[in-house]
Amino acid sequence: MNGKIYSEIGRLMMSYGKYFRTYMKKALSPAGLNMAGAMVLMLLYEKDGRSQDQLLEGVHYDKSVMTRTMQSLEKNAFLMRRKNPDDGRSWIFVLTQKGRDVKPQVLTALHEWCAIAFADISQEDIETLLRLMIRLQTNIKEL
Repeated sequence: MNGKIYSEIGRLMMSYGKYFRTYMKKALSPAGLNMAGAMVLMLLYEKDGRSQDQLLEGVHYDKSVMTRTMQSLEKNAFLMRRKNPDDGRSWIFVLTQKGRDVKPQVLTALHEWCAIAFADISQEDIETLLRLMIRLQTNIKEL
């Protein structure tokens, strides 16, 4: 194990995350969204009507961040909550029309970021990176 390589990988991952959040924050602010809210909306675009636990699993935020994010999205009319028919103690979150209307802006910002970040990288290398990142996430998920 080479500590220098690992520290360089860690530094690059933190740097990538910082630039990604900064870019997305700037791109999404005209829509009244932050990065956490956009991540939740993207999950709801894939499958509308998810519980907070399902959303938590998808975005990997802690409960307090997730609660504030959901309250902000609800307050700003991007989503609404409904009683969970399977569990009266929890809620199901669904997109409002405003939440659906902002989808093109969210996806455009994400696609533009990817075009910048993956410029001059082959599709094969991008797919390899995705497989490796999934393996990394699997390895650390239980932490």
